[in-house]
Amino acid sequence: MLLKRSIFLLYFVLSFEPAFAEQNVYSSFDSIISSESVPINDMLTGWENSYQRGEIVFADVNWSFGFSSDLEIAGESFGQLSVQREYRRYYYLNYDKETSDYFRALELGNELTSNKKLDLTFKQFEAPGITFGYESKKFQMESINWQLGLGMSLYQPGHFQFGSIKGIAEAGEASAASGIINYRYDDDKLLDHRAEVDKGLGLSLSLMFALELEQWRARVSVKDIINRFRWRNSAFTKGCINVGGGSRAQCDADGAASGISAQGEVVETIPYTLNAKLSHLNSGLIAYGMAHDEYYRLGLEKGVQTSLGRFAFFLYYPRLAGLSWQASIFNIQLGADTLKLSQARNLQLNMGINWRW
Repeated sequence: MLLKRSIFLLYFVLSFEPAFAEQNVYSSFDSIISSESVPINDMLTGWENSYQRGEIVFADVNWSFGFSSDLEIAGESFGQLSVQREYRRYYYLNYDKETSDYFRALELGNELTSNKKLDLTFKQFEAPGITFGYESKKFQMESINWQLGLGMSLYQPGHFQFGSIKGIAEAGEASAASGIINYRYDDDKLLDHRAEVDKGLGLSLSLMFALELEQWRARVSVKDIINRFRWRNSAFTKGCINVGGGSRAQCDADGAASGISAQGEVVETIPYTLNAKLSHLNSGLIAYGMAHDEYYRLGLEKGVQTSLGRFAFFLYYPRLAGLSWQASIFNIQLGADTLKLSQARNLQLNMGINWRW
């Protein structure tokens, strides 16, 4: 109800013709997915093939539909306002390299040849939302033009999991492990705790700063620079899992596990995402940088302008290559680390359509 009222209010404001000039309706799909230890498909179905020691799984997928309008008052531009309805799926898994060895052995039923540290943190949610945005007009300071932007997103997350597991798996049977678990969720994927959990409420702020100097363009944005997700009635489990933990067991458990599963208020946050872009117009070159907690990547793109739009080829580190096409109304960008997408560890897909009048 809150999201519907917010959309109606901003639509009414943006529809006030005397104050606004050019309008814009757009839709976009943006996704980044990366899995270090195994291909993305195996991360979902089982660690059976193409294993390598890794530490991170990251996915941020967003579909949106929005409306924006240039803001003009008394013939003077004051920038641009926007509102967009969106759906977001976020997943971040960070674990020790020894923990990935443990998961691999557990999946295949192999014995461990040495002790393995269990250190795992995970953050995941799915949520519809609404984002209100503002971009200022371009200000001039001598030969430099600069611009600021601000976005505020409201989310109503449904499915979610946040938590950590810390412990040890001793040499021998991989099923023998001991660890401390701290787990918050709406649907228990670990211990099958049944609970009725209400939807939560999330707030996130994002910032943007852009510079123009002759043929150079620079843009820096920080997504989720401030964020907070709250559930009044979340389910949670705190306790010990100890299955044949041996002499280095992390805790004492009555049977295989002990602790508490209950419901109560939970407040969570996610790391911010830093994006940087530097381009040179004459050469068609663009350099990219991105960081999200311990996940990062660097990239370089070369584009050519044609009568059908701008075509470009890009390379990213870690391993990703792809092509993009940008026309006046439509754009698409697709990249992967292999031509066989079912075995990809890194995927990027961006699509958008933009209509102005």
